[in-house]
Amino acid sequence: MTNLLEKEFPLILEKGRPKAFVVDVKVFQGLRIILDNLLNREPELENVLLETSKAFQRLMSSVEKEDSKPSSDWRKELYEL
Repeated sequence: MTNLLEKEFPLILEKGRPKAFVVDVKVFQGLRIILDNLLNREPELENVLLETSKAFQRLMSSVEKEDSKPSSDWRKELYEL
C-alpha cells in the first residue's frame, strides 16, 4: 500500500524519514473539504442524548463491571442479544 501511495503522491524525506507528500491542487482541495467537515461538524443530537441519559450511564457501569476478557465467540453472543 505504501508503494502505491508513493507512486501517486511523491514523498519528501527529511534525514531519511518521510516528512511530507506532494499532491496536486485538485487532491488538496478534496482533502481540505474532508478535514474542514471533520473539524467543524456539529455534535450529533443522538450522542448528546445518550451521554446525558441516566439509563445509558447505568448500562455503561454494568458493562464496565463485566469480565473484560475477549469473547471466544462474539458473533454467537451478538446474535443471542
